[in-house]
Amino acid sequence: MWRPFGGEIEFDLDPVTVNGRSYAVDTVFTNGRTASASIKDNRIVIRIPRFARASEAQRLFLNLRGRMARMMERHPERFEKYTLSFRHGQALAILGREFHVVVEGTESARSSARVRDDMIMVRVRTGVPAHSLDMAVTKLVTKTLCRYFAAMVKSRMDELNSAYLGADVDSLVVKDIRSRWGSYSSRSRRISISVRLLFAPQEILDYVIVHELCHSVVHNHSRRFWSRVAAIMPDYRSRVRWLRSKGDMLGSAAPALAGSESIPTWSGTA
Repeated sequence: MWRPFGGEIEFDLDPVTVNGRSYAVDTVFTNGRTASASIKDNRIVIRIPRFARASEAQRLFLNLRGRMARMMERHPERFEKYTLSFRHGQALAILGREFHVVVEGTESARSSARVRDDMIMVRVRTGVPAHSLDMAVTKLVTKTLCRYFAAMVKSRMDELNSAYLGADVDSLVVKDIRSRWGSYSSRSRRISISVRLLFAPQEILDYVIVHELCHSVVHNHSRRFWSRVAAIMPDYRSRVRWLRSKGDMLGSAAPALAGSESIPTWSGTA
């Protein structure tokens, strides 16, 4: 396998079998500073910093592949992801407000969606097969939610950043991220937040924002990083537990989970 820095490296990309299921393994070299592993489309994707030395890249690959396989074997429920699902008449609790999905047919060549008052208006072109309708509605609603609510989430990020970190972050986007709740790019100084978090209690969204803001200062999950998170949000562990136990259902056909569990109010210290 060729990469721009460090010469040629050969990785063992044989499929990994966990709990009787086979997963292909992919390696991606990134411009980031940290290595990570995730599941995407039934594949284990291992991301390694492009400028790591060959020996370090090999060590990171083996370590992450082994850790991911062990985690999947011990906690299979964490990888049984619910898919985003939206349909006509559905009530969605988003950032403390209730919205209703309204689907209409249109003769226009293009389908579209927009937020109007307390409704998410979806227009699907006439002729879309019945078996494709739910998928089309879900795609349109997801895209609209990402676009419409990004400014609100960005405003909350700015509040938290101003109060506790003063980090150098240029922008925030809401995306349909499936393998993690958020990410921070040191290259673009941008935070990405999963659209699923729009359905979470405010305290949970705040935790993920703080988590990614702290990554703009500490680019790993070291003790220093978690100390920084704890200084701002002392009860962050309760939010992590909530995400692990209930997060997978956010944005599924049962979005009523949002706000169903009380999370202690937090106050951090700068």
